[in-house]
Amino acid sequence: MKENLLHYLWLFRLYSTSNLKTYHNNEYLEIVNSGKINYNSGPDFLESEIVIGNKLWIGSVEIHINSSDWNKHKHSNDLAYKNVILHVVWNHDCEINILRERNVPTFILKDYVKPEIISNYKTILTTEIDKIHCKPFLRNMNLKQFTFWFEKILIERFEEKTKIVLEILKNNHNNWEETLFRSLAKNFGLSVNIDAFEIWSKSFQFKIVQKIQFDPIKVEALFFGQAGFLDENYSNQYYNTLQKEYTFLKKKFQLNQIPNETFRFSKMRPIGFPTIRIIQLAALYYTYNNLFSRILSINNLNSFYKLFENIYINPFWDNHYTFKKESNSISKKISKDKINNIIINTIIPIRFAYECSFGEANVEFFLELLENIKPEKNSILDEFEEIGFENKSAKSSQELIQLKKRYCTEKKCLNCAIGNQILK
Repeated sequence: MKENLLHYLWLFRLYSTSNLKTYHNNEYLEIVNSGKINYNSGPDFLESEIVIGNKLWIGSVEIHINSSDWNKHKHSNDLAYKNVILHVVWNHDCEINILRERNVPTFILKDYVKPEIISNYKTILTTEIDKIHCKPFLRNMNLKQFTFWFEKILIERFEEKTKIVLEILKNNHNNWEETLFRSLAKNFGLSVNIDAFEIWSKSFQFKIVQKIQFDPIKVEALFFGQAGFLDENYSNQYYNTLQKEYTFLKKKFQLNQIPNETFRFSKMRPIGFPTIRIIQLAALYYTYNNLFSRILSINNLNSFYKLFENIYINPFWDNHYTFKKESNSISKKISKDKINNIIINTIIPIRFAYECSFGEANVEFFLELLENIKPEKNSILDEFEEIGFENKSAKSSQELIQLKKRYCTEKKCLNCAIGNQILK
């Protein structure tokens, strides 16, 4: 039993409301208004309206699992609890002297709650942490009734990612173009190299990129040199050109590269190698000036695809994944799946953050954009689909991922619309 469950039961009146009685005097009890949850210090609920006997009382309600928790929490000497009109408990294990002196009654909630509510709650909360806790209850439930709630938690996801963007923006002195670059770098690092790419992107000033964007070789030399990939002796003209150019840039801008051991290649598909992601990112920045401004002007999915697909990549990479050896010839342009990932995890968060900073974001645009992107695939979504949840688009995918990460994994079933329905 947890106290937040008692708060939930009290707030939503998930108990029998007829024939309520106080513990000591067996007086008539009617909960006219449960009150407002107090998120600060003091009693749990404020401005509650309760009829005790034949008199209406307005004041605070304090809720505990055990009556003795009142003493454990030292409420008797706290003036904030002077206006408590009712002590709600699950177990009445001792008398509280000061409450008896003040004639504050005790209400034992356990006597009025249906056993199946507690049983359902325990079933949910004892499920393994990596599982969907309410899975046994969902197979016969109409999941379409939660459509509006899913959109609500999707907006929550936007807002969470916005906080990350704004933190990057703050560190970049409110430079949106630089914030986009840092955000894209993390995205291109994927989960395996996200930290490495973040360190790499901070190893040089973004204004250097802006100064040399007109010259693809300079941008490539800067990007690969700062990643420590130009320290070998390979006998090909392209590599030697990059080495020579980086030597000049390093001296001119007083650069300090990071060791190439920072990046991981093992257990990765070659198309995801750091070298490929670096050349793709370089291509974006010598193909487009003011990339952030371009992203702001786009209003449909196909235009985003064109933006990321129409980039020039040095032909050397057609038959290379690294500088070391040749491979079968294959295009190294950014795939549509990767573009979808960039839109979902970088473009939408930074554009949403930008629009929010100027007043109001066009939420419908972002929802429609996600609805037009094909659904994501991962183990989390596979489990939801197996139960019966629809994963028809990236919008559905993002909603389900937010549900799993912020409600299921954190066991916030009492804050979840699905959990609420099950308990009721």
